[in-house]
Amino acid sequence: MRSLRRVLASALFLPAALAPMASGPAQATGSDHVRVAHGTQKWRTIEAMVPVKTGPDRDVAIDLDTTLYKPRGATAKHPQPAILMTHGFGLDKDANEVVSTARFLAAHGYVVLTYTASGFGASGGCVTLQSLDYDVRSAQQLMTQVLQTKAYVKQDRRGAVVGTIGGSYGGGIQLPLASVDRRVRAAVVGRTWNDLRYSLDPNNLWTPGDRLAGFDHSRPDQGVFKAEWTSLFYALGNAQPAMGNGGCAQAKTASGDPTEIAGEASCPNFYLALCSVYEQLTATGDADDAAKALIARSSSAAVLGRVHAATLLVQGQSDTLFNLNDATSTYLALRTLHKPVGMIWNSGGHGGYSSQPGECEAYDGIARSVRRMDHCYLPLRALGWFDHYLRHRPGGRGPSFAYYRDWVRYSGHGPDDEQYGTARRVRLGGLTLTLGGQGRLATRPARAQVADLTMTNPPGGSPAAYSETSEFSGPDSSPNLAGPPTEVEGQHLDFTSKKMKRPLVVAGVPWARLPLVNTNGQDMVFFAKVYDVAPDGSTTLVHRLISPVRVPASEVGAPVRMRLAGFVHRFDRGHRLRLVLATTDQTSYNAKVADVLTLTTGPGATLTLPVR
Repeated sequence: MRSLRRVLASALFLPAALAPMASGPAQATGSDHVRVAHGTQKWRTIEAMVPVKTGPDRDVAIDLDTTLYKPRGATAKHPQPAILMTHGFGLDKDANEVVSTARFLAAHGYVVLTYTASGFGASGGCVTLQSLDYDVRSAQQLMTQVLQTKAYVKQDRRGAVVGTIGGSYGGGIQLPLASVDRRVRAAVVGRTWNDLRYSLDPNNLWTPGDRLAGFDHSRPDQGVFKAEWTSLFYALGNAQPAMGNGGCAQAKTASGDPTEIAGEASCPNFYLALCSVYEQLTATGDADDAAKALIARSSSAAVLGRVHAATLLVQGQSDTLFNLNDATSTYLALRTLHKPVGMIWNSGGHGGYSSQPGECEAYDGIARSVRRMDHCYLPLRALGWFDHYLRHRPGGRGPSFAYYRDWVRYSGHGPDDEQYGTARRVRLGGLTLTLGGQGRLATRPARAQVADLTMTNPPGGSPAAYSETSEFSGPDSSPNLAGPPTEVEGQHLDFTSKKMKRPLVVAGVPWARLPLVNTNGQDMVFFAKVYDVAPDGSTTLVHRLISPVRVPASEVGAPVRMRLAGFVHRFDRGHRLRLVLATTDQTSYNAKVADVLTLTTGPGATLTLPVR
């Protein structure tokens, strides 16, 4: 087994004439091959408003807008498994992502029930963030009233045989639902959260005793509020009544929930408790115990031990709302519990990214025909997963872990499986570099100069570094006038490798050990990120990802261990890798009290990269 030193030497320091030619990534890691499918069944649709009673006391009566897709081949004599699906935030059951997916699965013989979640479209109720107390109870009643009653839906001793699929908001409900209802046998969970406490108030601190090696997102007490993304969704949720959507006012009246927060903004489409959480985080950057407990009711992290459904996680590499660590946390927890699980890191994610040709992620808003999806990688992986676990057809499970590689060329036709590398598990370490006093990433600890380097946090947390503008149309879209990522002088530390003598592929979740302290006696906040430095000196922030860390004041002094946001990237020959530590970022609630952070470089300051 090669030492880490030899691995790095081969990437950075072998003379070009002596460096071996890099083997093709498909040869090095394997690639995922899926077969083209042919969905030929016709179907009909049945529209219905279905009454449910939801809420903690099951006393909130609302109607949910549904569409049932019944394929011709689903009969009482030949019953078929069912799929339950809802939509992304701000959409409804008639959104392209829902209709395209439902038609694709119906064409392959599945009975599909789609619905509009409470607080949106023609459905009643308020937006409740896929809570166990509201949305999950509603979804259970939909399965009972619609799917359980149909002779053409496959049944066994547990009841209807059901799979679930959906992305973002439509992904967040699936594992909480599976944790309380064993009729759900398989789930294809797209671009969603593991724990909303991490996704909206992230802390990448690796705390002592974390059984998931830095992925137990419930452990840090407070995080760094993800202000831009959260504010965007909060505004969109509260705009629904003005758009004629949902029925929150009626639900609030029936439950006695007030519409206004005393002395604050109106709260027309959430219950008061959720609006109060938002106001609290916006004002202080902190969440109290009641707020954290409420948000936990909308998270899968706390209920994974009760999930028995086979779970395929699909997460976008460029997603700054729900990053790869969200899915990886769920993946590792389910593996630890010996539950059937697989994971795909696809190309896009939240932020306006369109799916790549031959890939066809449904959640980019593009309408696609059944015929097109029959030739696309992601729909075929989902179909294979359902066929394997709902119909017991062997061969559809696929690899445990697959990841998109943008440096591999797509053939131009058929499923884009050639751009996906595969592995038996996600990699969490491998190549360790040492941070040196002259801003270098050294391959050998002895070559890393020991020094104390400082960066400041400005009063009020402003001006702040810029990584992205969190919004739906993408970081390079016309509404985004801020330009490329930039750092603020004096507020960051940089550590850069030597030029690559051969390409270096990083695919997994890095971690770092940082002897870092601050001076103001309060919690220490900083952001870590990885840049690709081109031969001409230009820089690219890898997938625009940042990794916020908040160290409690009581723990400052001990070396900080942290997980960076996972990524897949190839640093080409002649390029350099740069680790940046910064005190601020415009996307987030920054520390408001002026501070000085000091990093001690040398053998105790390291960055570990999952190389392939």
